[in-house]
Amino acid sequence: DDWSTDANDALTLALVSPRTGHVLTEFGPTFTYPLYGETENIFGYKKLQIRLMFAADDMEPCVATTYTERVSNIGEVEAEDVIKPLSEVLPESFSQDPISYFNSLRIRNKSFIPPGVLETSFHHAGRSYELWRSSIVDAQCRELLGNMQLLVLLYIEGGNVIELDDEEWSNMRWEVFFLYENHPDHLYYFIGYCTLYRYYIFNKQFANQSRIRISQFLILPPFQRKGLGSRFYDSIIQHYLNMPEVREITIEDPSQEFGDLRDRQDMLRLEKDTEFHTMKVSTFMLKKQLLLELRERMKMPMHQFLRCTEMKLLRNLNMKDRKEYKAFRLIVKSRVYKQHSDVLAQLDKLDRFQKLNESYHQVEDDYKRLLQA
Repeated sequence: DDWSTDANDALTLALVSPRTGHVLTEFGPTFTYPLYGETENIFGYKKLQIRLMFAADDMEPCVATTYTERVSNIGEVEAEDVIKPLSEVLPESFSQDPISYFNSLRIRNKSFIPPGVLETSFHHAGRSYELWRSSIVDAQCRELLGNMQLLVLLYIEGGNVIELDDEEWSNMRWEVFFLYENHPDHLYYFIGYCTLYRYYIFNKQFANQSRIRISQFLILPPFQRKGLGSRFYDSIIQHYLNMPEVREITIEDPSQEFGDLRDRQDMLRLEKDTEFHTMKVSTFMLKKQLLLELRERMKMPMHQFLRCTEMKLLRNLNMKDRKEYKAFRLIVKSRVYKQHSDVLAQLDKLDRFQKLNESYHQVEDDYKRLLQA
């Protein structure tokens, strides 16, 4: 259709200098179906371009659209409203006038500092980065999230924006970590962020015990595959490892990419423990209590800890030793059966055996993929 445009091609995102308005980096969306429907098409324009710009420090947004032709309205047939889906997520004050937007950036008279407290800083590949921790209760944090929560819909499969105007008791449970580059010209450039939610656990022995759940974790596309996500994740986990009242750190429906990052970094952390590092199938049962104590110290959910344990066993496994390999398969199958017992119990014996075998091979192939990476 001459009047139909692929929304993924039409939409371009950019970070611009908060001092000059010059483009620092451009990138495209991973998907646009949360905005423009399952087909990810926009009807009614020729050579449509949607440019979504963010000031690199506070992520103040501006939307600019251009096209060569717009279809004439005929009855109920009319061009789609390109701006409306964006306006439902962006703050009410977002600009649609690039010239005015750039002028407003140039006349700013206050330097930007990320919200919250400086948690840690590090140098990576010759650049300086800072990790800031805040809460939705903080007005500056809410404003920053409001500016850029649209990114969740473009990059996190099944992601949802956070209700920023919820009741205070609910907002107090949300914590947010921001990763910024501290640029040599005394400017902060946004790299990514992570939102986490605190669940309180009733415990007779200890008061105010809680479980932390990572909800959203995003590094902007231009800064991915540079090792920054790993450093960001490790710093966040370490923060909660240092908090005695936090008993467990979980993740809400991780994507495969984030799941892989989590597996790699969790494995590296566990490898520092001697008992884990030297673990083999033959000593697995003997070390079970020590491993459970390690899981508690690392504050890992049982399922994630068992995944890492099985990966370590596979790494140390002598595949030519049939007895040892069989013992490893039984360890994995036992865990898989317990995890899916409700479904597997409904199958007859032969189908159950085949399904368990298929599941095992999928698990082993996935472990090998991760260990080779």
